[in-house]
Amino acid sequence: MSGQGLSSIHIEGEKLLVLEDVLGMERARKLADEYKVKAFGLLSSFLSRPQPDDIDIVYEEKRFDAFWRVVGASRFEYKRRKVYRVTVEAMVKEVELLGQMFNTRPDAPLFELEFEERCIEEYKEEVIVDAKDGQPGNFAKYINFLSHEISSTEALTKDGALVVALEAKPAFLIRQVVNNLIKPIQADKILDEQIGITQLALYFVPVYTFELHWKSKDKRVTVSFDGATGELMPKANKITERLRKSFTNDEIFEFGKEAANFIPGGGLAMMVGRKAIELIDKP
Repeated sequence: MSGQGLSSIHIEGEKLLVLEDVLGMERARKLADEYKVKAFGLLSSFLSRPQPDDIDIVYEEKRFDAFWRVVGASRFEYKRRKVYRVTVEAMVKEVELLGQMFNTRPDAPLFELEFEERCIEEYKEEVIVDAKDGQPGNFAKYINFLSHEISSTEALTKDGALVVALEAKPAFLIRQVVNNLIKPIQADKILDEQIGITQLALYFVPVYTFELHWKSKDKRVTVSFDGATGELMPKANKITERLRKSFTNDEIFEFGKEAANFIPGGGLAMMVGRKAIELIDKP
């Protein structure tokens, strides 16, 4: 098996993206104030429904949740020889095709043609996960939202906002995408192999969280609003682990430079991905 082979895996589209904030703290605080009586609805009965002035906002925070989007594509071009069986009527014994005679098989009304095929296979793979824990979530809805690119997370925290701790690493996600893009190819000759990461983006979503205190009952409820949609979030929680230090675009995507040439030589599709996995795993 010969061919040009895969000399590198290209990684591009490295971006830190912030979704446009349609709320802002002042408007989010107003929404929390309007919602505060309803927020205690499950904790109160009709006879003990709280009054608005009996509920205070005792804690508020603006933070940025985050999710990873990794998109990859692969393309394999190759040649292979294949035998085609052509069925004919039972009385046919010979067939002339393009000046060449073909005998039908004695045990079946057919004859065989051997061709060389030129084939192209193309695949796409996408992973979207929570940057905090690497779990899937309802993040795909944000992909087409307005966003802008930043060069450092300092742009997010300069007004006192917090950023969640990022535990999901891009190296692991790239490995996952690349593994799914490596396909078994039945070929006699490889003409070209390409695997690329076309987007490696870390998205930041603004979130506003408020803790409400029902003073006379000494009960507390937390509510959160999605700054990108302006909607009440189904689950509310205060930040538990924040990002300890800021980072730049180059720092978070340092892996991209390291992985740019991690396949020396060809035949990636002929391997089982072991070399790719080992090299992606390098610290």
